[in-house]
Amino acid sequence: MPIIIPLVLIGIALVIILTIIIRKFPALAILNVTDIPGEREAKFKKQIITGRVDRDLTRWSGFLGRLWLSFYRRTAALLKSWQEKLKKEKIKYQTDAKLSWPEKQKRLKELLFAAEDLLKKEVFDGAEENLVKIISLDQKNLAAFFKLGGLYALQKKWPEARETYEHALKLARQFKDDEDILGDLTAQEIFFSLAEVAKEAGDYPAALENVREALDLEPNNPRYLDLILDLSIMGKDKKMAKQYWQKLATVNPENQKLGEWEEEIESL
Repeated sequence: MPIIIPLVLIGIALVIILTIIIRKFPALAILNVTDIPGEREAKFKKQIITGRVDRDLTRWSGFLGRLWLSFYRRTAALLKSWQEKLKKEKIKYQTDAKLSWPEKQKRLKELLFAAEDLLKKEVFDGAEENLVKIISLDQKNLAAFFKLGGLYALQKKWPEARETYEHALKLARQFKDDEDILGDLTAQEIFFSLAEVAKEAGDYPAALENVREALDLEPNNPRYLDLILDLSIMGKDKKMAKQYWQKLATVNPENQKLGEWEEEIESL
């Protein structure tokens, strides 16, 4: 990149120079030199061309020189900043990689706590950075992947959210009997999150498929029933909507939206 930009600037400078020269020749064509002998006329034209071009070249050379100097200084400062940041990250990574198991667990908890705090404050870049650090230290950290998926969902980055949740689901299935990895998370909760992301992204078939997977694992969860009922109404599937309305009314009869949903179903 630093090599290409100077070449582009040189190319622009050459175009400007050629433009200046081409523009000056028509001006000479209308110059009144009828009273100047041939040799003096040629010399006179040469002086005019040389003078004008020299002045214009001096002006443009100064401008381009200042532009290049400004660009060079900014680029050098930016590259230096990147180098310093990369050097710090490398040192940090090497330090973290040498941590003992108890120290590593402590470090992971600190990073997760910091990420959660930043999420509450909606400092998304900082939260993402901490979650990625957790994953770099522990590639099986299901909680970090799940929270990262939630972060992308908050930012409406639907493809990133879906991809991250799917990886979390893969880990949950792979380590379904390992409580240290699963923690409080369940596969059905990840399916439900995938369904919500698909719904917000406008992919209703995928949303329906994922929420059904969640209900297969936890049939009476009111949140899952709420979502599939919404999706049934959106898809104008009256039969399915009635089925899940009745189930939700049995599981959660105090749900204040039951009456509203019933009216919507009857109008389908």
